[in-house]
Amino acid sequence: MNHLIDIQFLTKALRSLSSLTGLDFSLYDDRENLLVHGSSHDPLLSSIKMSKQGQELYNAFQSKYLKLTLKNTKSFLIQGFTMQYHVFMPIRYKDITLVALCEGFYMLEEDFARFYDEKGGIFGVTNRGMEEWKKDLRFMSSQTIENYIKSVKPLLEDIISSGYEKGELSKRWQWSKTIISLAANIKSDATIEDIRQIIVDTVIFLFNVDTAAIFAPSKDYFCPESAGGRARDSIKRLKLSKDNYLVSNAIQSRSPVSAIDSFKLKHSGFPDEIISMYLFPIHSQTGFFGFLGIFNSLLDREAFDSIGELCKLSAYLFGVRQLGEEYVKCSDGLNLITGKTMELFSHYRDRQALCDQIVNEAAFLVRAEKCSVMLLDEQGDALNVISVKGVNKWLMKDVKIRIGEGVAGKVYEQGLPVLIDSEEKLRSFTSTSKPLFKTQSCISIPLKISSETMGILNVADKEGGETFTEKDLSVLTPFAVQASLLLKLSDCHRISEQMRELSITDPLTGLFNRRYFDVRLEEEHRRAMRYNLNFSLAILDLDDFKVLNDTQGHLAGDYALREVANIMANSIRANDILVRIGGEEFAIIMPQTGKDEAFHVLERIRNNISVMVLPGVKEGPVSRLTVSTGIAMYPECGESIESIIVQADKALYSAKMNGKNKTVSWHAGMDFKTTKVSAVDEAGVRNIEISPNGKFTYRNGGAFPPDSGGHSKQNPDEPFKGFVI
Repeated sequence: MNHLIDIQFLTKALRSLSSLTGLDFSLYDDRENLLVHGSSHDPLLSSIKMSKQGQELYNAFQSKYLKLTLKNTKSFLIQGFTMQYHVFMPIRYKDITLVALCEGFYMLEEDFARFYDEKGGIFGVTNRGMEEWKKDLRFMSSQTIENYIKSVKPLLEDIISSGYEKGELSKRWQWSKTIISLAANIKSDATIEDIRQIIVDTVIFLFNVDTAAIFAPSKDYFCPESAGGRARDSIKRLKLSKDNYLVSNAIQSRSPVSAIDSFKLKHSGFPDEIISMYLFPIHSQTGFFGFLGIFNSLLDREAFDSIGELCKLSAYLFGVRQLGEEYVKCSDGLNLITGKTMELFSHYRDRQALCDQIVNEAAFLVRAEKCSVMLLDEQGDALNVISVKGVNKWLMKDVKIRIGEGVAGKVYEQGLPVLIDSEEKLRSFTSTSKPLFKTQSCISIPLKISSETMGILNVADKEGGETFTEKDLSVLTPFAVQASLLLKLSDCHRISEQMRELSITDPLTGLFNRRYFDVRLEEEHRRAMRYNLNFSLAILDLDDFKVLNDTQGHLAGDYALREVANIMANSIRANDILVRIGGEEFAIIMPQTGKDEAFHVLERIRNNISVMVLPGVKEGPVSRLTVSTGIAMYPECGESIESIIVQADKALYSAKMNGKNKTVSWHAGMDFKTTKVSAVDEAGVRNIEISPNGKFTYRNGGAFPPDSGGHSKQNPDEPFKGFVI
């Protein structure tokens, strides 16, 4: 109600009071908001409030007594922390409650002296002399203050009431002007409900009628949607039957009708207190929107005609608003569907979770108690229930609907949505009863993209036992399109994941392959550099595996590789990354792992492999497998990935050169001179030399570099098929 207060007038009045009394007046509303500030501020309070502590003390003091005053009808004279007095006066008129605050004065000089001596230093008041301060401060007697309070409070109440009445009259004038302008110019964004109430209020106010109401059409009656005036409670309970002769005459003629015979009104079903009635049709080319009823009032011709014209303008405005609201509803519906689709998008990586969410959102959109998603099975001849709401999912687990059978099967076959709103229409699709459903009404929509149908979205049993309508179908159809796109995206994602898995997986052992190793090693290296972490890299090579392959056959070699892979996978830790990088060579990336811990893990692997039994392997050069391992650590082995791999290869080479079946960790003193060894290839035993840089050289010439397992190539086109003894 504060908008009815004339703030400008109050400001002038309070300043005049300040000039007359020498006191500083300010005004606050019932929420402690400052409406009018004082014209002359007390210098002592102003100085104290310049500090944070002083401002906080003052705010707490003021808020406390504003709250207290708003709850009371009497004024308060309060001495504050500066020993000054403050007057809090409640000002009330009708629904308005204000507080006038008069503050910043002393009754006794001793009060100021005590504050100056005890607390002046805290607030910096002692920077000025006491006598100098007294020249600027207000000193008043208690009797003077009491007289002021008795005089000022009723004066302010009169000022408030006068301003209120003035504001109320101004409000009514502005209100009537706005309503008439609104109806005449049809320039309002009000809802139909708002317009109804505006019309009722306008008629009551402008034409001084007793009671008015607008009746909107329903199925068999016209019901009061907005009412006002003395008899509004009785009118709100009134329903006008469409068979009532007054109502039917007004509908047919589209002209106002009246009845001023109370006996006739009573026999037409009107309450006893209704002694007269006018019904003005509210209609336009857009539609028929009901009646404006005027009760217990007699209208002259001018008023009668004016109200008739107002109803015509209102009908046109109703039509505009109705179209606008339908547009907004459609827009909101699309926005809602978009929002639901965005929620679905987060589940596309998990098809089951996506279907569950589709079911929940579809049921929400049309207020369905039951909903299901059916997708085509792998054979392509039946639909499986993937997700269901409102029915025990275990009952539907093995349910299959053949294509072309039942509602869902026929909808899938035809690719067109179906709305069933009667038992007769249901029988045209199936003769089977629906014992799990409360009603016969349901909707089935194909989940399809272009000509590809992936499944069916079904909803049944609308809340409250209602029948599904075309509107429900129009809501579900765009949602089903979005759901279909997400289901297709989910399938593409699943296929993509399968292809990605294949691209990084070794088909023989099921371990990650060299491609994955390169990516993960680079990631771990970047992470270790960024966060100053360590990690270890182990390269493992099966000893004399070539001999096993040549003597026992490739099938035995493949079996051995799979068994070794299983042993390694069961021997590493959860965070370790095991890969097969080629042939009989493996690697393990061990995040945040130092030398000793890595050595312990690799020794466990070596021991487990050394006791592995290869069933069916014949006696020969290699009847059991062993593994040699080289370990390199970051950052001890260098900052680059290449240096870490090189040092792991050196450690592996050391394990090979020192008898195999060993685990060797790189250390700073690790270096090699040229070593003479024997190698076996198709030509038999041949003597070779291995230089410190890892080059293999036949004694008769032909240098070639070895791979990490000691195998080598004389040239790029001729592989060395032997092994180091």
